[in-house]
Amino acid sequence: MSAYAAGVNAYQLRAVTQRRVPLEYRLIGAAPEPWTPLDSLLIGGYMAWSQSFNVRHELAFLRLAARLGPERARELFPTDVGISAPPLPRELSELLGAEARTHFGPASGLHLDAVVALIGRLGLPQPSVASNAWAVTGARTADGAALLANDPHLAASMPGIWYELELITPELAVVGASLPGIPLVMIGHNRDLAWGMTSTVADTQDLFIERLTPDQLQVERPNGELEPILTRFEHIRVKGGDTHELPVQSTRHGVILNPVLGPMTRTPMDLPQPDTAYRLALRQSKDQPDLSFAGLRRLNQARTLEEASAAILDFRHVVLNLMMADRDGRIGFQTSGVLPQRGAGLGAFPALGWVADQAWQGSVPQALNPRLLQPPGAALINANHRIIPVAYPVNVSQTWMAPFRAERIAARIAQVEPVTAQEMARIQLDTISIQARLTQQAVRSLEMALRAVDAEAWDIAVAELLEWDGDMSAHSRAAAFYALLEPSLYRALYGDELGDDLETLTNLAAFSYSPLQETLRTGRSSFWDDVTTDWIEEPAEIWARALTAAKGELVARLGSAGDPGLAALRTLTFPHAFGTLPLIGSLFNVGPIGVGGHLDTVALMKPLPLAPESVLFVPSMRVVFTPDDWSRTQGIQPLGQSGHRFSPYRTDQLAHWRAGRLRAWPWQGPSADETLGVLTLLPSR
Repeated sequence: MSAYAAGVNAYQLRAVTQRRVPLEYRLIGAAPEPWTPLDSLLIGGYMAWSQSFNVRHELAFLRLAARLGPERARELFPTDVGISAPPLPRELSELLGAEARTHFGPASGLHLDAVVALIGRLGLPQPSVASNAWAVTGARTADGAALLANDPHLAASMPGIWYELELITPELAVVGASLPGIPLVMIGHNRDLAWGMTSTVADTQDLFIERLTPDQLQVERPNGELEPILTRFEHIRVKGGDTHELPVQSTRHGVILNPVLGPMTRTPMDLPQPDTAYRLALRQSKDQPDLSFAGLRRLNQARTLEEASAAILDFRHVVLNLMMADRDGRIGFQTSGVLPQRGAGLGAFPALGWVADQAWQGSVPQALNPRLLQPPGAALINANHRIIPVAYPVNVSQTWMAPFRAERIAARIAQVEPVTAQEMARIQLDTISIQARLTQQAVRSLEMALRAVDAEAWDIAVAELLEWDGDMSAHSRAAAFYALLEPSLYRALYGDELGDDLETLTNLAAFSYSPLQETLRTGRSSFWDDVTTDWIEEPAEIWARALTAAKGELVARLGSAGDPGLAALRTLTFPHAFGTLPLIGSLFNVGPIGVGGHLDTVALMKPLPLAPESVLFVPSMRVVFTPDDWSRTQGIQPLGQSGHRFSPYRTDQLAHWRAGRLRAWPWQGPSADETLGVLTLLPSR
């Protein structure tokens, strides 16, 4: 890592000396600081944070419980398809009940809303819980060899998240995608095996409610004991020579979050403010030592599935599913990370710092992390859905993603015999929405009631929704109508009771199975009634409102008829850190670009539910690995290798990415006719 940092700094020094620093540095009058190994490690730490989600659910629960009461709020946090949230701990239910609401009031202290919003504006990777990966054994392929496909989903950004890299040394030969600042390959292959990654959606974060003593210097502990609040100071250097001193408070349960909680900023970085006078401490597995760089080196050098499985366990801060396929036709997966061993409770809801048995009791032995090598079937699929049986002995998560993408991948694989690398690539482009088809079923089941309540609303459903095949194609007008129907349903179903907190709920749909998805499946919800009216509404009345509102939005945005489809409504922009600057911002962003796809399609294009016109999360790359012949492996990035504004390689892959085409990933260097020259680097003397 020191050698890597030295190489970065040597290049930077030459760029500064020759006045070739990027345009952004010139505009702000700054020069890049020297790179250090710590910077590389911090990239891994930040990416681990971006793959952690549960604190947002727990903060949102506190906020919604204050509005609805704890049991009504619990309904809004289903665990998975057909599985409701676990029961509330008695002490928490009592605290949040009517007799305890006087304890909750306006929050006090410094708020760093601007800092939280700034993270999104700077183009840093934002939390996202979406990726597809699937592997098939030789029993299903044309040539008897295994295949592996992967497309990790991350926030769109300019520059892109990844860059393609081939490393050849006397002890290492590996090719794939790396993160800038990381001197090894994150997703790729060596001579013997290929690997991809998906998010496990594991719960490695717990929020502890801390009760203060009257002097606000200590917090209560079980049996009447007290613990002082610790304070340290972070010193942040600011351009111009000033230093900002930031106090950070903590207890044994973690850092106190209150200073960084704030209003919704319409980015997935939001940490919603639950308006509580209690202190809220965050306990997370990232508080423990990590070995991820050593594990990454071992993974790059692994020769077998077993060696790769052991290597990924050194990724202690981040819980990922490592999907693998080797040259012998074997496939498998291994879950990384360290899972907390909780006391009482499952971690779905906040714990109370002064109640016995709610603190963490250590860590789950990594030997119990989910793992499957050489599965009994011919395929392994993960799309952030449940990877374990309900009765699995380890509590991995209480907030899984919907299984819709995985179900669609499985259906596509089942339709093909044999499976080829070309078909794996075509599956990555699939835009059929299972959730849209559930919506159609829900409307059809209410036909008689809808006709009786609002015949015009039923006609809208027939004309715009029911004759459609559920394909979120960029050119489909029905897909555009469905994209507008979803936020209309959220507003009609939940808006009367949630008010301003509707966005608090809907933003969670980016990370977990939502109450709306469960209601579409079952038709059941305690929120059907509009509490602002004098009568009790039935589901058909709420559906009629949503259908009418969606039709009005469709006409307002795309006109009353004609060809404009989803791409005329939904656009994708790759935002740059300077993208919001007046006059010059558009010079740095890439887009807007009209796109199809949806949050549950294999070809994912994920907006926030109440803003269906703006895509936030995209396939940050696509790759299909061919272990029997590595030269046939192909991949693509959304943009290109370079972040320099005027580089020809800044967006040279965009057209291929949009069209769903892949490009060859060289193995053992480019072919002779593709070689532009040879640059030899010699040690300095």
